[in-house]
Amino acid sequence: MKTILQLMIILSAVGLASPPAQKLQRLPLEKKKFELKSPSSWSKRILKTDTKTNQEISYDPKPRIELFDAKALKYYLKWIGYDGKEKVVIYQRRDCIDVVVSAVATKSPSNGYEYIYTIHNLESSGDYLHGFAVQNFSSDVNPERSDTIHAGNMRINAQDFNEGNWIRFAPVPPHPKVQPGQLVKFKLYSPSPPGLVMCSADGGDFVMKGVGEDLPSELEVSLPGHEILPRGFTIGPVDKLKTASSPEKIAYLLRILPQSQKQGWITSQTSNAYEQLLRQNNLASIFSRLGGDFKTGSITTEILSIFEGAKN
Repeated sequence: MKTILQLMIILSAVGLASPPAQKLQRLPLEKKKFELKSPSSWSKRILKTDTKTNQEISYDPKPRIELFDAKALKYYLKWIGYDGKEKVVIYQRRDCIDVVVSAVATKSPSNGYEYIYTIHNLESSGDYLHGFAVQNFSSDVNPERSDTIHAGNMRINAQDFNEGNWIRFAPVPPHPKVQPGQLVKFKLYSPSPPGLVMCSADGGDFVMKGVGEDLPSELEVSLPGHEILPRGFTIGPVDKLKTASSPEKIAYLLRILPQSQKQGWITSQTSNAYEQLLRQNNLASIFSRLGGDFKTGSITTEILSIFEGAKN
């Protein structure tokens, strides 16, 4: 007669044993594919006007873009200047970093929420973390500032940044630069409970040193804007969740579960269980298992925070 241990070994070998528990891993902020190329066409530059003929004398600036550091995404912007000499400006793309964001929201003694964002600048990044921006849908948000952390409202009319409110954090000297492999924490406070929001990050030194004359306009329009910033999801203050009814909370939680699973915040098995309980209007059963699911690694701090916030 085979022992239980022998049977387990046989079942495992033929693939019939229970699959290993899913290990959660937060998704890095998403980066768009973008190729920075030299202008395909350009206009000649007016050098001067001939005083005798009153004719404009022009020349070819020959603008071009050359990649010289693929990891840090640094480029040479080159053209022929008004003096006939080659001009070179170093430009660095702001999507030169790989970032993972983790967040937790806890109820504070003052009946509000403290949000802590941990920004991991991954080893694979090409340069240091320059800043982090997080969305919110609240009329009352207070970011934590210090001598080494700048925080302020970010107003951008670009796509993906034109909904809700955005707060941008940035380490400032003498705070050491957050190099690849390092992390930094930012905080904000709000009476509004946590919901699903967007976030973004940028890296490197995007201040270009001048050379005494403006870039040719064709080079300027070739450079990307905020559309290439790494973006993703995190948690942030949402006013409407503060006064939402139980059915409204359930509808909201059902809506964000798929994205939460995609972000690596909840295992598929746990997500399916939560969805079933939500469709049964059984929030109480989810609340009772939150702590255990967090301890076993079935949910991350983001899911724990959102559902804990739904209790109130």
